[in-house]
Amino acid sequence: MTRRWAPLIMTFVDGERETKRIAIACQGGGSHSAFTAGVLKRLLVEKLERYEIVALSGTSGGAICALLVWYALLRGDRKEAVRLLDSFWESVSADSPAERALNDLFVGGNRLQGIVSFPQVTPYLYPEWGKERLKEMLEEFVAFEEIEGLVTASSPKLLVGAVEVRTGEFEVFRDAEITVEKMLASCALPMLFRAVRIGEDGVYWDGLFSQNPPIRDFMKEFPDASTKPDEIWLIQINPQRRKHEPMAMVDILDRREELAGNLSLHQEIDFLYEINGLLPYLPKDRYKFIEARRIEMTRDLDAASKLERRPSFIREMMAYGEEQAEEFLEGLSQR
Repeated sequence: MTRRWAPLIMTFVDGERETKRIAIACQGGGSHSAFTAGVLKRLLVEKLERYEIVALSGTSGGAICALLVWYALLRGDRKEAVRLLDSFWESVSADSPAERALNDLFVGGNRLQGIVSFPQVTPYLYPEWGKERLKEMLEEFVAFEEIEGLVTASSPKLLVGAVEVRTGEFEVFRDAEITVEKMLASCALPMLFRAVRIGEDGVYWDGLFSQNPPIRDFMKEFPDASTKPDEIWLIQINPQRRKHEPMAMVDILDRREELAGNLSLHQEIDFLYEINGLLPYLPKDRYKFIEARRIEMTRDLDAASKLERRPSFIREMMAYGEEQAEEFLEGLSQR
């Protein structure tokens, strides 16, 4: 099915531009999520007086970017959101010689998958250093104990995707219930991290296996049509198209991963289109037409680069995100 994204058209009311309510959905994908951080930085620097961010969602690295922005917006400080995004991704970067050597070994080994057979090692056989380090970084930039007191009825919404391993049920963590453990659950890629346990029975893996990112839940969060988003801006980091047919095994595996990552995204967008098509038959006080637009990363990068933490790569991804966001904003400015 060919997906058509909305043309960049502004609406006017009584000669004035209408303020639009915007929900931003952030697809996850390891270090490629630095692209998402760059996009969000550019959108936040822009005043966008006619656009109000009413919700954010994300999975994995996209969830972290959404969290940092949401937390700053709760505190009423857009500049703080930019600082948090910069600081987090600087902390992720492998800046010491030992970390760079380990990073190069890890990324290089992953690039050999499909060429050379390596034994698969379960993360349950080694210490959880990676997860503990991520937890430390999240708690450094977000005071999770403050969140419940910051959230009000008029606050922007935050939706974070994960999947319950044993039941296979998709889970969306929301707003004041967000904790560092639930963020870790959304980032628990099972080849690298153990499942995250929440409560007595919950066992969770990465949100990449559920809704990547949550989109249909934006509509559930706002029961009245007047409060629902007018537009959903999707930051997509898994390329929709590739120029060449993958023929080498490593390229085939990479493309398979991209297509699998986009599967849930297409289901989420198709649900939105289905609702838009049924509007004549639905209650007008609960449903309205919602536009979908996207800001897409189109560079030809392999799957192993999602593990890349070289500072130059992180900076390059963020700069590329800012460039793509700038192009997107130029389109919005066209009357």
